[in-house]
Amino acid sequence: MKAVALLIAFLMVLLGLTVVLWPEGLMQLATYSFSRTGMYVVAAVRIVLGALLFFAASSTRTPKTVRVIGLIILIAGIATALIPAERALAMKDWWVARGPDTLRIAACFPLVVGIFIGLSALTKERKP
Repeated sequence: MKAVALLIAFLMVLLGLTVVLWPEGLMQLATYSFSRTGMYVVAAVRIVLGALLFFAASSTRTPKTVRVIGLIILIAGIATALIPAERALAMKDWWVARGPDTLRIAACFPLVVGIFIGLSALTKERKP
């Protein structure tokens, strides 16, 4: 399970670094992922990653915190599946209108969370 937590951490860091270094790429990807099918794919990926992280949390140094992060990702996936396509397009337009600097700032969140999960999975618990 530690490998699953590390894989999810790696994916989050990769996503964060990609958007920080190349936000235009995310803007281009957003045009394809905000279709009805794309929204369901994004929702399914979030649900699976959130559930995997929730169950892999026991192998990390901070299992309660990692479980909460997994639960948040899982709930975000469910919410994504329930958002109408028109509302999702309006949200995408709002983000794109803010420009690449706003996306860079927002991408720091998955970057930091991914680093936290990775370090939590790699370090061993201290013995008192």
